[in-house]
Amino acid sequence: MYLDKILGSTTKVNALSVLISNSSRVYLENELARESGASVSEVNRQMGELVSTGLVLMQRVGKAKVYHINTKHFLYSPMKKLFRDLQDVYREIALKMASNLKKHNPRAVILFGSLARGKIRSDLVKEPSDIDILVVAAEEQNVEEIRTEMLRYINSELSLRYGITIYPIVLSVEEYLKGLKYDQLIIDVHAKGEVLYGEKPTRFG
Repeated sequence: MYLDKILGSTTKVNALSVLISNSSRVYLENELARESGASVSEVNRQMGELVSTGLVLMQRVGKAKVYHINTKHFLYSPMKKLFRDLQDVYREIALKMASNLKKHNPRAVILFGSLARGKIRSDLVKEPSDIDILVVAAEEQNVEEIRTEMLRYINSELSLRYGITIYPIVLSVEEYLKGLKYDQLIIDVHAKGEVLYGEKPTRFG
């Protein structure tokens, strides 16, 4: 089937997401593999069918293969809308989570991972990407209360409607600050995470 040539594997969908999101750029095969989260050999094996549809164009530069999206293809516009809309939907979900937590007055609600970096891989073959949220409770006694509320809201309002996985992490301010010293996840969240509510605690403020 024609669509199977385009959406028939995780690698194809992730590669299309990269190419469509960066339509003015050309990618060497190893660059596309890295951005798509696949091996070079897998990209090499899968891209032939995408090229055969005309949606992806391939050129040879010496021994290297270079790929870019064909913006004139009739499927380019609907595919671009699909990938863009999924990014918007994920962000809408994250903002709903933050809004629902305002009543608990957390110190911070921080979005991290692929959504915060603007690099959601819309894996339509297996399952959508996850949404990673870290909440810093203003008071230690609120940690369990916030965690319970988040799980209730996820299970009753979000999971059934959107069919995605949300991984909430709830910490006290003390746990967060301690994590800044030795926990690589917390260090990365602090450095690269997007604040949806409140502000990131610091050791000096």
